[in-house]
Amino acid sequence: MGRMKARPALAFMFVFALAVGAAGAASLQVTVTGADGKPAADAVVQVIVPGSTLPPPAGVTIEQKDIRFVPYVTAVPLGSSVRFVNRDAYDHHIRTLPGGPLGNVAPAKTFELRLAAARRNGDTSEPIVLDTPGTIILGCHLHGSMRGHLFVSATPFVAVTDDRGRARLDNLPDAAVELRVWHPDQIVELPAQRLTLAGSASAEARLGFTPRRRPPPRTLPPDEYRQ
Repeated sequence: MGRMKARPALAFMFVFALAVGAAGAASLQVTVTGADGKPAADAVVQVIVPGSTLPPPAGVTIEQKDIRFVPYVTAVPLGSSVRFVNRDAYDHHIRTLPGGPLGNVAPAKTFELRLAAARRNGDTSEPIVLDTPGTIILGCHLHGSMRGHLFVSATPFVAVTDDRGRARLDNLPDAAVELRVWHPDQIVELPAQRLTLAGSASAEARLGFTPRRRPPPRTLPPDEYRQ
């Protein structure tokens, strides 16, 4: 596994290009890169609009596949629910873990469960309502290398960057807003950027660190199945 490049401080830069479009139908595309200039996947992008209300509760699914949580990072608005599905041929466990650089930040919600192997028709958890904003690290007792992240957003305008480091948010109001970016590897909160949306907008954000490289997916041979 690659190592996160140490930095004495975090630098955070935004470059905005705004173009006027239809009133009340703004959109924002954000491209996030690491300190090495390469695209940063799995960064959470939030647009905070004063006075905005949360949408009706929605449901998302996180899979356990190839000894990974898929997606690695999931971002949802407050009040959403999450289900877990085991796609592997062996049992998995799910537990919430503390975060922060010293492991001293409690998860936004605490839960623990176990899911049966997919070769026994798999297993799906009951929905878990995420009713407190914040971050949740996901782990597995049975496979210690498994990690995933849940980001529960107090704003409905939230997305996760793809492999190209891009995230797009649509149906934003033409308004003064605040843009925040969070990444699982950060050690301090990154500063927010204020901007005024009017139609289509694009932004570039550079993290002050280089995100760690994740190991490739793997499977266990039959004699290593844990039931």
